Amino acid sequence: MTESRAEARKKIQLLKNLPTLPGMIEQISRAVESKRFSVADIGRLISRDQVLSAKVLKLANSAFFGFSRKVGSLTQALVLLGFDVVKGLILTSSVFDLMKNRAEALWVHSMGVATAASIIATEIEFPEAEEASIAGLLHDLGKVVLRAHMPEDNDAIAALMAERGLSVREAEREVLGFDHSHIGQWLAESWKLPENLIDPIRWHHQPEGARNAPLVTAVVHLADHLTRAYGLGDGGDDWVPELDRAAMKRLNLSGQQLENIVESMCDKLSTVGAGFD
Repeated sequence: MTESRAEARKKIQLLKNLPTLPGMIEQISRAVESKRFSVADIGRLISRDQVLSAKVLKLANSAFFGFSRKVGSLTQALVLLGFDVVKGLILTSSVFDLMKNRAEALWVHSMGVATAASIIATEIEFPEAEEASIAGLLHDLGKVVLRAHMPEDNDAIAALMAERGLSVREAEREVLGFDHSHIGQWLAESWKLPENLIDPIRWHHQPEGARNAPLVTAVVHLADHLTRAYGLGDGGDDWVPELDRAAMKRLNLSGQQLENIVESMCDKLSTVGAGFD
């Protein structure tokens, strides 16, 4: 029997090794909220972690942002992308470090969704295209937790998929009583992420459920669909789910716009995943 929302949330919260918000994020957040720090000050704060700094710059220079010039410093990244996006990049790097070498294909899938989300957001002139990219990167956050912190459940899910030919979400619900989108939501809420990221994490498979950020959720829904259809990385199974009609209506894409999106995706997705070892 499917568990209630409260029971499911409690089960996740009882995981002793559930990842916590990286200390760097909390430190930078406090600095920003104090309003006493300049962009250069925050850049220097991030730069104390050389490995993290390098990863943020790699992501800032990756295909899905598409800047015509190279982003050469953390200060420049903060100016071009904004603090919230750089914060998301740091968080994304931290999240996927949990997977080590066990989920390269999931990382590539998520990078693909981020790239597609940026393309779609730009095509519809959504003012926060970079935020849509971060939402795409984090949309499968719950799968990261399942693979890294709930291995027995993850193995049971994989066995059920193989035995009965279920989709990953169907198997997750049978084993857990909820699916990866719930896990991602609960973790994002515990990290106090903004609703513009929480809604796409929770509702990218059912975008009609998004109440706080319906447009960016629709963007990530379509981006996930197109990335799966393209066959990039590992989204958990080989299924390409049906597009949600209400989400497509909200995006209000013309046939020409959809053609532009697919053409841009084909150009950019071939480079996704390179250089992120």
